[in-house]
Amino acid sequence: MLSKTLYVYPQWHTVSFTLVAKKHIEYMRRLGADIVEIDEKVFPSFTPVIQYTTIIHPAIYILSRVYDSRRGVLSERPREALKRYVYQWKKNFREFVCIDVADSDRISSEAVDYLDTCDKIIVPSNASREAYISSGVRRRVFVVPHGLDPEWYDTPNIFSSPPQKPINPSILLLTYLKYEHRKKLLLFWLWHSHERKGWDEVKEIYRRVRREREDVVLVLKTAFQRSQQAMEVSDLGVVEIYGWLDEYSKMALYDISDIVLTPSRGGGFELNTLEALARGVPVIAVDNGCFRDYVPDYLRAKKGERVKVLPGNSIHVGYGYKVDVEDATRKVLDILDKYDEYKAKVDEYRRKILRNRYRWDIVAKELINVLGK
Repeated sequence: MLSKTLYVYPQWHTVSFTLVAKKHIEYMRRLGADIVEIDEKVFPSFTPVIQYTTIIHPAIYILSRVYDSRRGVLSERPREALKRYVYQWKKNFREFVCIDVADSDRISSEAVDYLDTCDKIIVPSNASREAYISSGVRRRVFVVPHGLDPEWYDTPNIFSSPPQKPINPSILLLTYLKYEHRKKLLLFWLWHSHERKGWDEVKEIYRRVRREREDVVLVLKTAFQRSQQAMEVSDLGVVEIYGWLDEYSKMALYDISDIVLTPSRGGGFELNTLEALARGVPVIAVDNGCFRDYVPDYLRAKKGERVKVLPGNSIHVGYGYKVDVEDATRKVLDILDKYDEYKAKVDEYRRKILRNRYRWDIVAKELINVLGK
């Protein structure tokens, strides 16, 4: 039986770590875990009355807050003094189980210092684990992937019958383009970090595809309307779907799309890629990093130029790869030409492989298993 568990994560604002943490908590509780939630801002000054097993997510950023809370006090030999303080403060807890990612192939020595405070480390992909170990992390690093609710695999295509729930009106516009005008829809999630996500490569792929086929339209999922990126391809035709989508509308967006472009130069897992595959939609990813864990090889394009993933970032200091635009373009055209064949392969893959590995209920069991080790 697990001890009482404290889960520290961002509650004061919603970021991707927040969404993943909430899924962890929801499904672990379904398995009987006794979890107390606390916001990351409270944690540096928190002194528990009992010794919790403590999950810290995202660990590097939150532990840096702990260090920063003492920098003004411990001015003499600050790095060593801060480490001594954190190790002393940590005695208030049973153990630290740290969850985080590696957005590139290396993390900084400062990040390694933070992670060495942990007893166990959990990352969502083998690429992240390799980055941590090669960067000098000495603690045990476990791979526990992200997942999806079972409904992502089990719900029929939203448009195979009249929709059962309200759908974002902009997505309904896409049905007009697809079914009335016979357009092929390429979807790209431009929610944040457009350079890391590979926007420049997507833009060039789209231009090349349009030279071969005029029936293709790029769909950008953005945070706000009239993004700069949409303006950059306005001459070719583009549709923006902006704002927050509920799960049903998000599934509908994938279901109406023909191909989802996910050529991220780096990233710990890239959940949008899994979402697309779970809905049976072919993706184009880079043959590198986290994508090697769960994207079949026939949907991975060759690596292109090796680049800094996040220039100037103090934590994720390593490299990743741009997608090879020529190879990615060739794959897009091949998928469109043999669409039924690719759809059948992806559907079989999601049912036989992904559904049995990348679900939140399965992930929760793996998390509890790591906590018990």
